[in-house]
Amino acid sequence: MASGDNPDQPRQPRNMQGLLKFAMEATKNEDAPNPAQLQPMDEERRRFLEEALKSLTVDVVRELEKAMNMLLDNESDQDAKAEAIDTVIDYVQDMDTANDFFKVGGFVIIKPGLESPSVEVRCGTLRLIGDLAQNNPFCQKHLLELNVLTKLTELLTDEPTVAQQAMHAISCMVRHYKPCLAAFIDIGGLECILGCIQTDDEKLRIRASFLMANLCTEFAPVRDEFIKLNAVERVLAGVQPARNYDAKLETALSTLNLLTESKEGVRRCRSSDTLKQKLETIVKLNDGKEECQEQLEYAQTLLKRCYSGEQDGADR
Repeated sequence: MASGDNPDQPRQPRNMQGLLKFAMEATKNEDAPNPAQLQPMDEERRRFLEEALKSLTVDVVRELEKAMNMLLDNESDQDAKAEAIDTVIDYVQDMDTANDFFKVGGFVIIKPGLESPSVEVRCGTLRLIGDLAQNNPFCQKHLLELNVLTKLTELLTDEPTVAQQAMHAISCMVRHYKPCLAAFIDIGGLECILGCIQTDDEKLRIRASFLMANLCTEFAPVRDEFIKLNAVERVLAGVQPARNYDAKLETALSTLNLLTESKEGVRRCRSSDTLKQKLETIVKLNDGKEECQEQLEYAQTLLKRCYSGEQDGADR
């Protein structure tokens, strides 16, 4: 949202779904405690509602084109451009409108938005890519053809808010769409994910870890590729015992649990001279602490999987 907006002021409804939500929010305090008796609508009230609906009807294509013109106008200020992106995002959350946005030439705003000097505009453009691509093969295909993946990986080293949105946009583009995933791997995308998992930026690290887990679960060969890139050895550096909850430690342990679902991942963990001792220390320090429950369970699983001899790791 552009700076200066009042967060308490609801947006004007832009479609029937938005109108219904607006009406429900506006009247929730007036709801009777008991179910109301439905009454026939009198003609005057019917006319009133028809006029109200007519006044709220929006020409979506026209509004999208107005926003596009704003974004392509070099004279527009950055706050106005950020607001225009918010407008587009409001509409394209509907998949049919997202597809129509491509058909009216809307993707022309994406590259300039990613290269904007404004952090807010870059973030908004990345959010837009995420909304267009999520579970939408039509838009995933056309975003791939736009060749934005390389720029998205570059933005992973931008300011924290931009980097976090870039990881989200990448995730939406590559999940459940193999052509995008293949292109991402070709440009070194898996190395980018590993780099983000090792960062001190907690939000970026969590998003990278989520994407890695999703890809490894969906495609076992991707997990094997991560292992070939020395993912185990790189993540081991983050396994440092702590007396209290440690988000970075939990991410490292979670990632190792994922990688040791393969025998090669187990073998690489066992080759570490210090991992077993560190895991035992983590268990000792975290035992009985509710806030450390997940990192405790991850450590216990790794001890059993890698050192008990009961399980050597099993490829899915």
